[in-house]
Amino acid sequence: MEDQLKRNGLQAEFIFDWDVEDLNEEIESNYFSPENDLTVAQKSCALKHITALQKIAASNHKLNLVLEDDAVFSDNFSFGLAQAIQESSLYDGDKIIFIGSGGNFYTPKSQRKPGQHLYVGTRNRLADSYIIDCSTANKRLTWIENNKITLPIDDQFETIDKALGIAMYWLEDPIVEQGSKNGLFRSSLEVSPPKWLKRIFFNWEKLKRKHIYQLWR
Repeated sequence: MEDQLKRNGLQAEFIFDWDVEDLNEEIESNYFSPENDLTVAQKSCALKHITALQKIAASNHKLNLVLEDDAVFSDNFSFGLAQAIQESSLYDGDKIIFIGSGGNFYTPKSQRKPGQHLYVGTRNRLADSYIIDCSTANKRLTWIENNKITLPIDDQFETIDKALGIAMYWLEDPIVEQGSKNGLFRSSLEVSPPKWLKRIFFNWEKLKRKHIYQLWR
């Protein structure tokens, strides 16, 4: 991650809080519903995202880029990020801009226009790589304070965003893949097949959704 950031002229603040061994009953009761069925690793991941949102909400930065540690940048990362930031000003209100291909979801080719890079998304593209502003981060935090977490953080964020009417935008083409999904790394959050098999599954889904399905969409 440090090498990727350096190559693209970026600096980041890493979140080292709330590793698995740091969790306790008090912190869990503050953020998680008693009805949750999450693993300790999933809770750790959720708290790291919450910490990122807290830092963003307290900052003066208009836009903030959140990356999980297994985010793998594409060769045109800098260009895509610049386009996402530039076009974000065209959309008012609370919003999340997903710059990755989480879940291998893509805007149908029939809806895409020359020169346009951001499109209204139908769902969350996972939390591995997204842009968010202070206001939206604050609204997510308020929802969590009032309702608590019951789902893995990707799914919980989607539930929150839909409940609050936070718009979801997808960058086309995506400029990040999740290394724990494409077979580069093993996931610490879920039981998964060997990396080589995970890579085959990921690439097959990518081929279907990015290319085959686009033939009639």
